[in-house]
Amino acid sequence: MKYILFIFFPFLLVSQNDTIKNDTVKRPKKYLLIPVVFKSPETGWAVGLSGAYYFKTTPKNDSTTRSSIIQSIVMFTQRGQNIQAIDGTIYFPHEKNILYLQSSHSFFPDYFWGLGQNTKNDWRQHYAFEHVLFSPHIKHKVRKHIFLGAIGEFQYVFNVIKLKDKNRTRDSIGIFDTTNFLGKQNYLVSGLGFSLGYDTRNSNNWPTKGIFVQTVCTGFNQLFLSTFNLAKVVIDARVFKKTFYNQVVAFQFYNYSIIGQVPLREFAGLGGANNLRGFYTGRYRANCFYSLIAEYRMPIYKRFACVLFGGMGDVYDKVSEINIQSIKYAYGGGLRIELLRNERLNLRLDYGYSDKKNKGFYFTVGECF
Repeated sequence: MKYILFIFFPFLLVSQNDTIKNDTVKRPKKYLLIPVVFKSPETGWAVGLSGAYYFKTTPKNDSTTRSSIIQSIVMFTQRGQNIQAIDGTIYFPHEKNILYLQSSHSFFPDYFWGLGQNTKNDWRQHYAFEHVLFSPHIKHKVRKHIFLGAIGEFQYVFNVIKLKDKNRTRDSIGIFDTTNFLGKQNYLVSGLGFSLGYDTRNSNNWPTKGIFVQTVCTGFNQLFLSTFNLAKVVIDARVFKKTFYNQVVAFQFYNYSIIGQVPLREFAGLGGANNLRGFYTGRYRANCFYSLIAEYRMPIYKRFACVLFGGMGDVYDKVSEINIQSIKYAYGGGLRIELLRNERLNLRLDYGYSDKKNKGFYFTVGECF
């Protein structure tokens, strides 16, 4: 099946300055509204409305504090999915403290191919679930470029149901039924954790130089009302280097590991718009996965730029299972249209390809990493 972008409508941008105390101290505000129609491997055709609010917690001429953002999205898809989300990143004065917030609700018909490195494309079974997420993450600067943070995570998964597939009835037995895992019924995972990070990037949205490294460790326990006891560790390392004519080479290494009583939606899932583009999100699942992605970002003309990318990765349960034979590869390219010049926020259109069964277009706002 081909996945193609249909149309996107012009965005609406409103900018204003609020005077604080006197006319010489201003905190700029920017509003961005984007109605879109698009298609992706996970959603089929989809319509949605995305909004963003940019602001600074300090005066405009304060170069030590980046602009904060609160963004929201409402989306309905051809496959009966609906998603509502509000995310935010707030930089407090001089970036001594940074607050990240994720909150969402979704009803999401999805596919399950089983667990492990060698699941087959024709094994998939159709199911659906409803999901509520709330996760605040506060980071405090302990030294220059070094941050120590605390994170809370609350996820409730419910209404897990099997759906009728093209080649089977709703009641027929498939890979979803025969695979032994937790979370086929309603469950809650809630817990607390910490993060340690190092960040020298000169921009959040389109860095041209710098390093970002962050480790997040979260524990979920019945003491926090969690249905299951488990622990999760996420390592995210990125490097950005300007080459010539404002072109940038970027690398990301990402590893997700989880141990304990692992329910359905906590398994590591390879693929998606922010991982190996070309693979359906969660095409391969296991307790852990890693990926290594490289991008070459090239300005074209004014607000337009293009990107070439390639990556590899795999899922695994034990480190000893990592092997060259099962590595998954994907590559592709994309177009960028700058929406907010000062913030370097881009509209992103990517096409990722791995093979005839794993490919697709991705249309979103912001970079893969």
